[in-house]
Amino acid sequence: MIVDDDKFLRELLIEKLNSLNYEVTSVSESILAFNTIKTNKPDLILLDVLLPGLSGLETLNVLRADDENMHIPVILISRLDEPELIRTAKRLGADDYLVKPFTAEILIKKIKDIAGFGN
Repeated sequence: MIVDDDKFLRELLIEKLNSLNYEVTSVSESILAFNTIKTNKPDLILLDVLLPGLSGLETLNVLRADDENMHIPVILISRLDEPELIRTAKRLGADDYLVKPFTAEILIKKIKDIAGFGN
């Protein structure tokens, strides 16, 4: 699942992940993500840090507090390459943090490195 308000990036990621046989859903904001997660239970979430409404960090915090969703792997993505922000993301339970712009190859490697997504 992709949660990012950048429509162009969402479409690029969907195209690339679909080409690798990943089933992808996407939404543009956290509130829509919560509804989609309830019905679709994604295997992994790519979550933008800077979102309208709840930020990616706030969204991550809500996910980690929910017994049903606390184990879904989350990779935060952001243009912000700030060490303190990255430490906060990890402390809140992010499985990884990826700085935009990134290549599809780097993203795929990070996805595969998360338990259960290998080869």
